[in-house]
Amino acid sequence: MEDKFRHKIIIDPVHGDIGLSKLETELIDTPTFQRLRGIKQLGFAYMVYPNARHSRFEHSLGVMHIMSRILESFQSKDKNVVSEEDFRKQRIAALLHDIGHYPYSHLMEKIYWGSEQKYMRKKGQSEVEDASQPKEYPKHDRLGEIVITERKDIREKLKGNDIDPKDIVAIVRGEHIEIPPLLNASLDVDRLDYLVRDSFNTGLPYGRVDLNYIVNNLELIDKEIVVRAKARSSIEHMLMGRYFMFNTVYMHKTVFAFEEMIRKIVFILWEKGKIYKSGEDIEKMARADSDEFLAFDDGYLDKLIDKHANDRTDKTLAALCRAVKLRKPPKLVYEISELTFNDSNPSGEYAVLRRGWSDKVKEFAKDANIGIPEDRWIFKDIKGPEFEKVHPFMSLAEAGKLYDSKEQVLRELVKVKKRSGEITNLLADKSSVLHYMSRLKPKLCRVYVIGIDDTKARQITEKIDEWLRPSELG
Repeated sequence: MEDKFRHKIIIDPVHGDIGLSKLETELIDTPTFQRLRGIKQLGFAYMVYPNARHSRFEHSLGVMHIMSRILESFQSKDKNVVSEEDFRKQRIAALLHDIGHYPYSHLMEKIYWGSEQKYMRKKGQSEVEDASQPKEYPKHDRLGEIVITERKDIREKLKGNDIDPKDIVAIVRGEHIEIPPLLNASLDVDRLDYLVRDSFNTGLPYGRVDLNYIVNNLELIDKEIVVRAKARSSIEHMLMGRYFMFNTVYMHKTVFAFEEMIRKIVFILWEKGKIYKSGEDIEKMARADSDEFLAFDDGYLDKLIDKHANDRTDKTLAALCRAVKLRKPPKLVYEISELTFNDSNPSGEYAVLRRGWSDKVKEFAKDANIGIPEDRWIFKDIKGPEFEKVHPFMSLAEAGKLYDSKEQVLRELVKVKKRSGEITNLLADKSSVLHYMSRLKPKLCRVYVIGIDDTKARQITEKIDEWLRPSELG
């Protein structure tokens, strides 16, 4: 089997040599896969971390490489535990798991048209909400399913090598009846690559997990991934590292500000009919055997921003586009960050800001001393990272709201194999620090304003302080 994955060698700065089979090389050489070179892994994080320009292309190669290493580790313990055919399919699923990503990765798929405005139509002398509003953009994994099963260059390569594209989709989704979910769990190959790769490219230490030790201490028992007890600290470090990378990189105040500004730009362009109008248009474009989908990468948005930076018909759109080009993000004027227990209420200040902001921003817009229009404000109640989606203090009823089945709930948990052979959930182990930390839930509210200077930002901060903490200031 080893020789089959040495048809071609790619040198990767994170993992070293990455070997490819002939089929994998052909898949990588397709125009559809090459498109991933033009999609940055971390979106606009390069505005803060200049070297964070790595793409979904190299990440996909890294995920495939880690998948292969884990499968080889399983086979070293039991050569019959993974068949040659399943080995091949799992590598390909890892390679193609991000094939449906949008420009700037997650940025566009998180724009929910229905939450921005209500669609109205005339009925007699009044307006009523229109139930036929445009279909939201599909998530990247749904777009990936379409690409794998229906886009000609990928589909034909798979079928020509006796691989059913639907099998690959099932593996990516973690729903294959015979193959364990190495791409969909708290401990998965996707996370193992993006943590070390993002850490490498940002220069931050938080995601530098002990990859070798983790890989060498994984086992496959009854089609379930378990980690030996001696590697528990490495797993805890990985989950903690994800938490710190989230706070330091993925939700960095400036990175977040740029991405929220881009979402405003995209929504304005959508209203003007300058981008794809509905999810159906996106899906149709991904299916078609044309170059349109190939150009749907970061350059797609970059060109629109360049084009509309001097738009004389829409001053708001032009100002937003120029701000992106000139690296002038919205100013963060207020932030409330809390780490509370899952069963506890947020602070009064946090609750008041969330509950009262929609009315307060109208007041600020009319305030003679502030006078900033409502469309220049960005308010976000941000969902922070949890150490795992499911934790030992969550009931099955609560966990069931996150997943379709009990099996999915249990799959999400990291399993630890004790020296006695007993298998337990990591977060249920009272000797694990994550057993206690999993009770904590980050809460984060931010208020930004577009197009102001530092003096104005300080003035607005003082105004919000007067509103939220009058007793302290009075």
